[in-house]
Amino acid sequence: MDCIKQVFNKEHYMERHNPRRSFLVALAVVIGGASATLYAEPSYASMNPMVQKAAAVAANEQVNLNTATAEQLAMNLTGVGLKRAQAIIELREKIGGFSDINQLLQVKGIGPRMLEINKDRLVI
Repeated sequence: MDCIKQVFNKEHYMERHNPRRSFLVALAVVIGGASATLYAEPSYASMNPMVQKAAAVAANEQVNLNTATAEQLAMNLTGVGLKRAQAIIELREKIGGFSDINQLLQVKGIGPRMLEINKDRLVI
C-alpha cells in the first residue's frame, strides 16, 4: 500500500521527473555531442571523391585541355567522368592538341549544352 501512495505522491513524482533536470541532461548531451564533433576525424564526406569533385567544380578551377590529365578533367568539368575524360585525351592525341574548345564536340557524350556549362573552366 505504501508503494501505491508513493507513486501518487506529487513530491516523489517531481523528484523523479524533474523538468529542469531533464533539460540539463539533454543540454549536456547536446554540448557533449557538439564537442565530440569539433574534435572528430575528417568526415566521410570530405574524403568522398564526389564531394571533392563538387567542391572543385564550385571553385570554378580552370583546366588546360592540352595538358590536363584524365583525373584533372574528370574532377574539374561538370558531366565528365574518367571514361569521358579519357576520350578527351584520346582525341587530343589524335588531333595533336586542341586549337579550339569547340573541338570537344567531337567527343561522344559532349554536346553544345555540356560545352556551354564548362566553357568558363576550359583554356587552350
